[in-house]
Amino acid sequence: MKRTIGRALRIAGFALLTALTFTTTNITAAEKPAVKPATGTLSFSRLITGPDGVSHWVDEKIQLASRGTEGIEALMATASIGDVKGAIVAMLKAGSTEDWHPAPRRQFMVCLRGRVEVTAGDGEKRRVKTGEFVLLEDTSGKGHVTHALGVEDHVALALPVADDAFVRK
Repeated sequence: MKRTIGRALRIAGFALLTALTFTTTNITAAEKPAVKPATGTLSFSRLITGPDGVSHWVDEKIQLASRGTEGIEALMATASIGDVKGAIVAMLKAGSTEDWHPAPRRQFMVCLRGRVEVTAGDGEKRRVKTGEFVLLEDTSGKGHVTHALGVEDHVALALPVADDAFVRK
């Protein structure tokens, strides 16, 4: 008797689950709630060489917008950084300092691990921690100093930026 009741409950549960699945997956397009396209901004620091040949920090924002009106295109806000070729991962040992040097090319540096302090030619310092990024454009002049803070090695992803992308106005 207990077996029969248990089996009946399992069958009833399976039938209920099937019915719920069927009714929730058969919603018509007209019944789906409207998706508001995603938008936003992303702040970052930009290191430029000024007319004086000295590097300076500038605060910038990237405008993010959805690429469509349905599905993932509506839910995800994006901004193109152009084609990326020659990306590298770089590590600076904890406590190490790279003395004055210009950036080898225009590139986003995305901090993957650790923390780093970057000193511009004008003396202003900015700290970059895991998950943050900067755009290095001081490809001429005195450049900047990079110091890995703390006890953890600093690891960054360098993404080259095309000359026609993210041009200052």
